[in-house]
Amino acid sequence: PTPPPPHTHTHSNPPNPKTMFASGNGTERMRIARLPAAGETVVDLYAGIGYFTLPYLVHARAARVHACEWDQDTLLALRRNVQANGVAERCVIHFGDNALSLPCFEGQADRVSLGLIPSSEAGWPLAVRALKEAGGWLHVHGNVASGAEDVWCARLGVAVRALAAEAGRDWRVVVRHLERVKSYAPRVLHVVADVLCQRGAGGESGR
Repeated sequence: PTPPPPHTHTHSNPPNPKTMFASGNGTERMRIARLPAAGETVVDLYAGIGYFTLPYLVHARAARVHACEWDQDTLLALRRNVQANGVAERCVIHFGDNALSLPCFEGQADRVSLGLIPSSEAGWPLAVRALKEAGGWLHVHGNVASGAEDVWCARLGVAVRALAAEAGRDWRVVVRHLERVKSYAPRVLHVVADVLCQRGAGGESGR
């Protein structure tokens, strides 16, 4: 197989047989590496062994990543991986239920990664509250029936705006991009929606 380009390489320890390893997420890891996140604070609500945490820190040059993980075996691999890549000092790891960790990063994030499939919807309220009051980006993963992407994006936009209103934030919410990561099953796609939330921009939701 062709090796990844140098600018997307990160060192990861071999996966522990007790943890999940998703090799099909390679294209999304490379996309994250190119995001303009330098100097930003990122919250990774479902960090795993660092699939997306590491590209944010090593290549996108995020100033800090709050990485949430509740499986103990996976947590050990995550700690090893951030140390092996020399970014441990910029990664704050939160062990346990990410909802209980919210006070540690509420209102601080420029971006929130919701890398959980088949659905990350349980994390949407946390993600909205993690963003800065002025807004920011949500990178929302989900499994969607092929052909139903527009319907899913519209529902996502409406839901995020409602959650923002509940949190007292008058945001314009727009799905700026939909990335089709891979085929998850026959006629089911793993997608990522890049959702931009902006304060004082009229409250519109859409794509």
